[in-house]
Amino acid sequence: MARQKKFIEENVYEEAKKRIHHIYDTHDHVNVAFSGGKDSGVVLNLVWEVAQERGLSVVDCHHRDEEFNPSFILDNIKHYFDMPHFNMTWYCVPRSSTMFVLGKSIEIVKWDPSGKREWVRPKPEWAETLDDTKTIFGQDDFDAMIANTYPTGKVGIINGVRAEESIVRYRSVVNKVHDNYIVKSFHPRASLCKPIYDWLVQDVFKYFYDTGHRYSAWYEQQLWSGDALRVASPLIAESMKSIEKWAQMDPEFYNRLTAVFPEVRAHERYKGTISQQHILDEYGKDMNGVLNWIKANVDEESSTYRTMMAKWKNLQRLTKSEPERYMPDGTCTWILKHFINGKILHGDIYPPTTARIRNAKRRQRPKINKSKRSK
Repeated sequence: MARQKKFIEENVYEEAKKRIHHIYDTHDHVNVAFSGGKDSGVVLNLVWEVAQERGLSVVDCHHRDEEFNPSFILDNIKHYFDMPHFNMTWYCVPRSSTMFVLGKSIEIVKWDPSGKREWVRPKPEWAETLDDTKTIFGQDDFDAMIANTYPTGKVGIINGVRAEESIVRYRSVVNKVHDNYIVKSFHPRASLCKPIYDWLVQDVFKYFYDTGHRYSAWYEQQLWSGDALRVASPLIAESMKSIEKWAQMDPEFYNRLTAVFPEVRAHERYKGTISQQHILDEYGKDMNGVLNWIKANVDEESSTYRTMMAKWKNLQRLTKSEPERYMPDGTCTWILKHFINGKILHGDIYPPTTARIRNAKRRQRPKINKSKRSK
C-alpha cells in the first residue's frame, strides 16, 4: 500500500525535539552542521534546548565555509561561533564545485589551493585548514571528516534539511517507515539526521520570533529584493538567474566576487539573450546525445567528468526500465538540463512531477483548429 502524507496531532516544534532526543539516544556523538542559514540556525538552537534538558553543557557543531558567503551570513555564523555553549569548528578546506555561466557549467575549486586564482576573501584566522595543496574534498567527503573527529562510536550529523524546499529533499525523508529522518551517510559510522524535515518556512521564522534567537539579516535583504529566502552560492545555476540582485544586497561582496570571476558580469549582461533550446534539440533526443554533450563540454581529466559519467550510467539504466517516468515526452531533455546546469553533481535526478508529465503528454496531442463561434 502506498504511503500518503497526513497531519498528526503534535506540533512540529515538539516533534523536532523528540527526534533530537532520539538522535542522542541512538548515537554516541552528535554534531550539528551549521551553514549560517535559517534552517540550520533553528536546528542549532533546538539541539541546544535538548542538550540542556539532558544535562549537557555544550553542543558540538561545525561550519563548512564555502568562500562565497556574503557578509550578512558570515556575521551570523561568527555570532554563534563566539557562544561558549557551541563547540563549533570552522572549516576552510578546498572543495570541488561548479560555476554556471553563459549556459555552461565550469568546474571550480572553493578555497583553491593551487594559486591559480585569488580567493574572494581571506580565510578567517580561527578556521581549520589543510596544509597540503593536493587534497580536494568532494560533495560527501565532509561526512567522513566530521565522523573521523571522533575515534570510535556512531556519529549523528544533524542538518536543517526540509522536505518543502525540493523534490530531492522530500524523497530523502520518505524512503523509510521508521526513523525516516535518519539516513545513512557515505561514512559507515555516520548518519545524516533531519529533525525539522516537515517544517514549513513559516514554522522556521515563527520559531525565531517566539524565541528571540538571531537569524541572518541576509533574509531581509532577500525579502526586499524579491529573491528566494535561502543561503546558496551565487555561482550555481539558480542563483545566476538573478545575479544582479547580489549587487544590490551586498555590493562590496559582489565587487570582490566579480573581481575574481569577471565572467559573472558578462553573464549578468547577456543572460537574457541565452537560450538552451538549440542544445536541447541537438543533444536531448536520447541518452547517447546526453553522453555526447558530456564528452563535448566537460574535461575528461576532471572530477566533474567522472561524477557525470557515473550518473549517466545509472540514468541510462533508469530510462530503459522506466522510460515513461524519466522521458515523459519521449526525449531526454529533462535529464540533459540537470547536466547542463550542474544540478546532477549535487544529488540524484528524480522523475518530473505529475504536472510536468501531464503537460508533456498534452503537448504531444495533435492541435485542433477550432472554428470561430458564429454570431
